Amino acid sequence: MNMYKCFLDLGVWPAHAVVKVDDTGVGIDEGVAAGCWTVGVALSGNEAGLTPSELAAQSPDQRSEVCSRASAALKERGAHYIIDTVADLLPVIEEIESRLSKGERP
Repeated sequence: MNMYKCFLDLGVWPAHAVVKVDDTGVGIDEGVAAGCWTVGVALSGNEAGLTPSELAAQSPDQRSEVCSRASAALKERGAHYIIDTVADLLPVIEEIESRLSKGERP
């Protein structure tokens, strides 16, 4: 869905105050193009390419490799932040809010 349509539907603006969380490169591209802060989800998302049970079966080294690969792919697309799972999102939101209060933009 087009980010600007989402802004209108949800009544949110300006774009630089929006956080786009996504687990795909295309989703990160969309957020960057719209002028949003972008957060890539590395381990629990499409970029990792594993089900939760497959991920749980990985050794620590394998899991680290999957995370590194997925993180690099999302960062390459322009993600401002990378988290393992959405459970890690709140501290990132707090940091973005702090940066916004100082006038920073994505």
